Amino acid sequence: MSQNEHAIPQVPQPDDAVVGKAAGAQMLATACATRDAFYASLGDVDADVLAPLVNPAFMGGPRWPSLRQAWRVIRRADTIILASDGLSDPFEDDDDVFVPRGHLLEVCIEAPLAAFDGQAVAQSWLFDAIYQISQNVADHGSIDLLVQRHGSVSMVLDVQEAPTGLEDEHGQLGVLLAQGTATIPPSFGTPYGEVMLLTATVLQPAELAHIGNAADKAQSRRDLAAALAASPTGHLSVAQRPAVIPR
Repeated sequence: MSQNEHAIPQVPQPDDAVVGKAAGAQMLATACATRDAFYASLGDVDADVLAPLVNPAFMGGPRWPSLRQAWRVIRRADTIILASDGLSDPFEDDDDVFVPRGHLLEVCIEAPLAAFDGQAVAQSWLFDAIYQISQNVADHGSIDLLVQRHGSVSMVLDVQEAPTGLEDEHGQLGVLLAQGTATIPPSFGTPYGEVMLLTATVLQPAELAHIGNAADKAQSRRDLAAALAASPTGHLSVAQRPAVIPR
């Protein structure tokens, strides 16, 4: 993304913040219950969340709004969705002021069952991808505004054990994040307002290069998102598929 693309407009602070641990705990419980209900509408949600044994924020990683970091596994008939669970938690500051909706978004990735090759979800390259995407979102802090301005965003990741052929010449894997697919809504409602849901699609190296070589990268991402949506695999992250290059 160019320097202008990174420029973030100033937005007013929300006026629905609450003060105090008890009020904050109630706000967090409400946010979690609403998100849980939405995820349950997408498929069968595993009872256990995926979470690191040691919070990465304690080791220099980005802090999530309520500090808690987790991911949900949502099972469909032929696919699995991996979704962040906490980026939209209320923010808490040092004065016990709680602000709802956190980073105003969550992220997810969907792949066919075959993409996991019988491997445990938590050990898969796809979980590594959504883990890194989530951390990048938390670190940046304003991805929602970039999506509102440009329609989509792209990232490059250093994914462990990515399938052969997916990494570019630098050994990195590209992903495109956009709102809404044929089967995943663009957002979900909460008592505190809408939370954006970004769906990530793993890119073929030629697709990543198409974005990198474009004079108007924002438009190239929009064109690529449309081309992917119209392709046989759509938004699904599939290792072996033809590259979709918009004309």
